[in-house]
Amino acid sequence: MFVNVLIAVVALGMLAWLTLSPQLRQSSAWAATMTPLASIMGSGFLVSAPLLASVAGNYAPLAMAVLLLVAWLIGSAIRFNIANAEPLFDKITEPVHGRDDHKYHHSHRLTAELGKGVEKLSHYVLAIAYFISITYYIQLLSLFAMQPFGIDSSFLPKMLATSLLVIISGTGFLFGLHIVEKVERYIVSLNLATILALLTGLIVFNGQAAWDGSWKLPELAIGSDPWHTLRVMMGLLVVVQGFETSRFLGTEHPAQERIKTMRWAQGIASLIYLVFLSLMLIVITPEQASSSADVTMILTLIAPVATILPMLLTVTAVGSQFTAAVADEAGCGGLLDSLTKDWLNAKTAYLAIGGMTILLVWVVDVLQVISLASRAFALFYALQCAVATSIAWSENENHSKREPVKAAGFGLLTLLSFVITICGISSE
Repeated sequence: MFVNVLIAVVALGMLAWLTLSPQLRQSSAWAATMTPLASIMGSGFLVSAPLLASVAGNYAPLAMAVLLLVAWLIGSAIRFNIANAEPLFDKITEPVHGRDDHKYHHSHRLTAELGKGVEKLSHYVLAIAYFISITYYIQLLSLFAMQPFGIDSSFLPKMLATSLLVIISGTGFLFGLHIVEKVERYIVSLNLATILALLTGLIVFNGQAAWDGSWKLPELAIGSDPWHTLRVMMGLLVVVQGFETSRFLGTEHPAQERIKTMRWAQGIASLIYLVFLSLMLIVITPEQASSSADVTMILTLIAPVATILPMLLTVTAVGSQFTAAVADEAGCGGLLDSLTKDWLNAKTAYLAIGGMTILLVWVVDVLQVISLASRAFALFYALQCAVATSIAWSENENHSKREPVKAAGFGLLTLLSFVITICGISSE
């Protein structure tokens, strides 16, 4: 009883502070932090514990640390692009007579045009990644919505997912998605408040187990094939994806603020994930760890911690996945509008997105979608790292000297991201 009350108080208190605090409401830095933070946590928090336990056993926190490190390094490339590539792309101009002897003139144009070409290609890849991530969010929402009713059917969740995608796409086509986006801040606040409440419950649960001497790690097995395990981990990159949203907040936040707040978002998310995975280990049984097919298993796992948590997590899961899907559909619609101005506008783009995502719902299951999303975002990251490599190796007005060490590092990240794109597989 005490734990339930404590969790409720923490959740309500945190929710009130996040939504009502004048300092947070008026803080541009907090708004710039919340967008990537919510995207990172929304991408994988609900599925990370059971999936990583099934792959890495008791080493799940270490596996998460590896994913977070890869994400941080890729994030450094995107932060480099915010600082150096964005202003360079904005300065692409026609040759000016009498300026051909400028020491940066030719390298500036060559680097800018090559980099901008790769940048545009990455936007096409990102649009595809959005298709997959929208499908992922809505499929996950449907499974969590059905779980409390004990419905053991793949057909009904797919029907619910299809209905939701029709509603979202239809609303976008008829009215735009700004109406739905207005509630996003409140859902994001609820999601963060629930995460803190869950961590509070897990701290108490672990503390009580340690106090009475019953604290013990379960004997969770790790895969016998290291290469297969590594490939499955590659297919889970999407659980730490979302930080790249800072790259596209340029109309609302200056570059230095986006760089700083992306670091904050990744740092906060990393701390939450590592604490969460470490505290979750004692509630996972070997039988549960061996069953990676149930992505809603988190509801079963946290039931012994506090009876209020499954209901709280279900409500949060439905809300957070819905707003994440809406946000990605809005982003994808705007992206398609800018990429295909001649034949597709933002409103008709919503219909194309709806059709493609509905097709994906019926063709692939949620575990396959997780792997596909990871590989699609890995390809986007590879192209972003390639842009960073070319800029770091060049000399121009915005980047006065070559940085071979950074260029080599970004080049390795490009290669790693391509490997993830090719080799990542689902956890089935």
